[in-house]
Amino acid sequence: MKKRTLYIFILITCFCASFIDAQEMRVANFSLRNLLTYQYRTSPITIQKLAFKNDLQYAYNVSFASMGLTVSARLSIPSVDPKNIKGIVIMLRGHQRQLNYYTGKGTENPAKGYLERGWAVIAPDFFGYADSSPIPSPSFLAQFYSTINAVELYKSLEQPVFQYHSSVPRSDRITLPEAYKKIVFWGHSNGGQVALHSLEIIQKPVTTVLWAPVSLAFPDSAGHYGRGSEWADNFKELYAAEDFSYFNFLDRIAGGTRILLHHGDKDTSTPKEWSDDLSKAIEEENIRRDSTGSERIFLRYEVYKNANHNLNPYWSTVLPRDAAFWND
Repeated sequence: MKKRTLYIFILITCFCASFIDAQEMRVANFSLRNLLTYQYRTSPITIQKLAFKNDLQYAYNVSFASMGLTVSARLSIPSVDPKNIKGIVIMLRGHQRQLNYYTGKGTENPAKGYLERGWAVIAPDFFGYADSSPIPSPSFLAQFYSTINAVELYKSLEQPVFQYHSSVPRSDRITLPEAYKKIVFWGHSNGGQVALHSLEIIQKPVTTVLWAPVSLAFPDSAGHYGRGSEWADNFKELYAAEDFSYFNFLDRIAGGTRILLHHGDKDTSTPKEWSDDLSKAIEEENIRRDSTGSERIFLRYEVYKNANHNLNPYWSTVLPRDAAFWND
């Protein structure tokens, strides 16, 4: 009986150790260091239905594949000659509650300003939202799954393959551009960190606009937004946290990348000091590049007096400023 008990104990111990090792391996696989060499795939973008149309846009609910799963998104095409579309903005939203969420929520209002100026926009919902697949396990890596979504969407748009689902009526279909002149990023709050991650992975000079980005490095960012400092400290004990911090991979951002950084000084959701630190870190990276003769990152940092997390009341300034920045 004692031998049987010992045998069972050994089996359980081995199983637990294997499970922990597997968990650690899975987490490590999604560090930024490993995402630099992740096997990214492209996907056709399938137009599922016309959500609505008006004088400004045709707004479609679409989907694409990422990580072998489904990501839903809102694709909005300005009501202009396709030849006159200036490019497409990948809009990476901030955190939204899943309750009452719908495709395009968190991006649709600023998107109108870009559509008015001739830009198409596409805004992924990310896993766990709208018609996307559930968030894979462990869910605390959602920020990095979203990064994969953004990078695979970018790569799919480089040689776009749009296809209408057979259920979309002919009357709801328009002629889409065969290619976009420019692909640019817009990231707000949590989406701002996804944009920064993506720049380090893509390593091409993708012009990027950041609205009050979460630029505190992971896992401290996850700790700040609900998980707690103790959780972040435990993560650092278990994993090589430096491999998850975008600060350690700023050298991977392509020379000539142009970044427009906005922040309001009354932002109570994302401290302005985080953008101050981001600006300082990029300047330090540029000094390092100067010493090696490498091309700099161009950063323009705008601070808005009495503006909140959504840059209100400055949209009449910010939206045309963004479009002009992408146009340059």
